[in-house]
Amino acid sequence: MKLKKIAAGMCAAMAVCALSACGSSATETTAASGTVAAETTKAETTAGETTAAESTEAEAEMGETMKKIKESGKIVMGVNATYAPFEFHYTDANGQDQLAGFDIELGKYIAEQLGVELEISDMDFNGLLPALTTGKVDFLPGLAATDERKENAGFTEPYHKSMHFLVVRKDEADQYPEGADLAGKTVGVLKGSVQSQTFPNYYPDAEMKELGKISDMIMSVKTKKVDAILLDQVPAKLTVDANEDLSLCGVQYSLPTEEDPGSSILVRKGNDDLIEELNQILSKVMEDGTLQKWEDDAIALMDKDSLND
Repeated sequence: MKLKKIAAGMCAAMAVCALSACGSSATETTAASGTVAAETTKAETTAGETTAAESTEAEAEMGETMKKIKESGKIVMGVNATYAPFEFHYTDANGQDQLAGFDIELGKYIAEQLGVELEISDMDFNGLLPALTTGKVDFLPGLAATDERKENAGFTEPYHKSMHFLVVRKDEADQYPEGADLAGKTVGVLKGSVQSQTFPNYYPDAEMKELGKISDMIMSVKTKKVDAILLDQVPAKLTVDANEDLSLCGVQYSLPTEEDPGSSILVRKGNDDLIEELNQILSKVMEDGTLQKWEDDAIALMDKDSLND
């Protein structure tokens, strides 16, 4: 009987111990889970704080121009869409008027890289610089950094360089051999263009006539209001391809770097933070061949009659 009681007591004690052990294990598991959850929450909080801190730091480092662009959610590009293949109008498959050109594609890419929307303002060539200086647009692609423009604008590094070609009436092309001084000739140039600022230095004996757009230039040489017109290489060749009665001639030149370093992007004077961003973007698309592809695509898209619209 005594043995039975001892055995019964031992069993009860073992049961109590077992229950105590289970209770301890459950408590430890719950505590461990709580610790993991707390550590996870802490880690997530830390990561969130780090991201927020990095974002705040990036914003702090951002210049005033970039802050304004980011806050507005858009960047405005000014163009004169009569200068193929840089920028021009074309009719798509649905009969809708569209803007195209490798400067248009560049503008889209710039907006994408900056994380904002692109707004394009198409205007007369003479209105571009005033629109920039008065804040109506944020940047102008495809313009040379002339001394006159440097007084009112900042510039990126050049991203496009081309020769300047003289376009004449085909039946008179032999009158313009290589090296001709153009004495007594009237040459049409685009008003406000780099050609209008540099041509007189190269051909002081020629008369220069400034015209508002390329279509006006083409009509002027066709109707003999001018003897010739001066254009960049690609627009000149496209003009000749589209007009059988016009021709290139022996007169062509590329200005020294200090006078015509090539096409850059203009921004308002003092917007150095934007220039820095744009230079990084230009460097990338020039190095990886994207810029050249945009130019090739623009030329392929052009209809021969588009220059005469």
